[in-house]
Order: sequence, then structure tokens, then C-alpha cells
Amino acid sequence: MKISIVALALGSLLLLAGCSQQDGAGDGNNTIGGQNSGADKVAVEKGDTIKVEYSGSFPDGTIFDKSEGRGPLEFVAGQGNMIKGFDEAVIGMKLNEEKNVTIPPEKAYGSADDGQVTTVPLSQISGDGNITVGSVLSTSTGQQATVTDINNGIATVKITHPLAGKTLRFWIKVISIQKPQN
Repeated sequence: MKISIVALALGSLLLLAGCSQQDGAGDGNNTIGGQNSGADKVAVEKGDTIKVEYSGSFPDGTIFDKSEGRGPLEFVAGQGNMIKGFDEAVIGMKLNEEKNVTIPPEKAYGSADDGQVTTVPLSQISGDGNITVGSVLSTSTGQQATVTDINNGIATVKITHPLAGKTLRFWIKVISIQKPQN
């Protein structure tokens, strides 16, 4: 009976020892998250893979995008995969830090006057066939294309992002920071 109790006690100690490892410790991926000591002192740096919860809105409070219901957004900070103002906002943030930022058009999707100009045969534009200068079309990628000229069955269009020219507001919370492997 004593052997069974000693074996049970040793087994329990081993189980507890295996469950007490701090988040990210020893897993080789340099992840900072959860409750490990010092995690709240580590700041996001360029090259870190981070996860954020966010909500994007216009200055009037109308929400145009949010992570709620889809899960956190994961990206490499400072690599240019996000709009410039969002990328700049997360640099220096700490784990579980929340921030509200206002991003002007030039650090978001650019001016409404910016955009790529291209030509498209009218026969390739779907719709009711009533395309005129000033018509706003939607591309397959969700961008807006404004017809600026029509000549000999060819439309000249300027393609812009739907949020071009808009000031954007974001609430951001950093929920994970993964430092790059050395």
C-alpha cells in the first residue's frame, strides 16, 4: 500500500511539474503571451509577428471593420503588409496594451485623387451597359473604379480603394507578440 501511495505522489508531482511551464517557455518559438512574468514589458518591434484585436471606424463612429467574430489579426509588424498608420501605431505597444489612433488618408489608403489609371474595353464591363464618364464601378477585388474617359469603345478608369480619402479611427489591442527566430 505504501508503494502505491508513493508512486501516486510521485506521479502527481511529475504531472504538476509538466503543467507549470510558463507560456512560450521552452517551446522554441519565442512567443510572449498569457501570464509569464515580464511579458507586459516587451514592446512590439519591427519584424515581430503579432496578433491584435481591433475595430476600425470613421470619425462619426460608424464601424467599417473589426476582428470580433473573425478572430485576431496576425501580421508581421513594420513589413508594409498593413496600412502605414496601423503599422506605425503598433510599434512600441506592449502585450495587452490598448490604443485608440486616428489615421489620416495619407497614412491609410491615400487620397481619393490617388489611384491607378488603366483602360478597359466597354465590352468587358458587366452591368446594364449604361456606362458614362463619372460612373463608379466595383472591381472583383472590392476597389472602386471611376470612369474618367470613354473613347472608341474603351473606358479609361481610375482605380482607388473604397476607403481612399477617408480619415480612419482604430481601437487596437495587442494580444500576442512573437519575436523572430535568431
